[in-house]
Amino acid sequence: MCEHEVIGDFYRGCQHFHGRYYTGERVDCRSPKCKTSAAHAHSPTVACRCQAVVVDKKTVQNMIQAKHPDCQ
Repeated sequence: MCEHEVIGDFYRGCQHFHGRYYTGERVDCRSPKCKTSAAHAHSPTVACRCQAVVVDKKTVQNMIQAKHPDCQ
């Protein structure tokens, strides 16, 4: 599974992470069946049904002591 770094805020009151933006940094899983991997088996011109297996690597920019507004 490829990891894509997302920067966001962590709300300690409810343990909620709110992602703000993706940095573009990526850790490649090197799987030929993963659409976002550099080792993807198909050429970009071929329409394939491979799944884009993406995991967010969460990086906390701000730690907020309150609950997230959706959790109040």
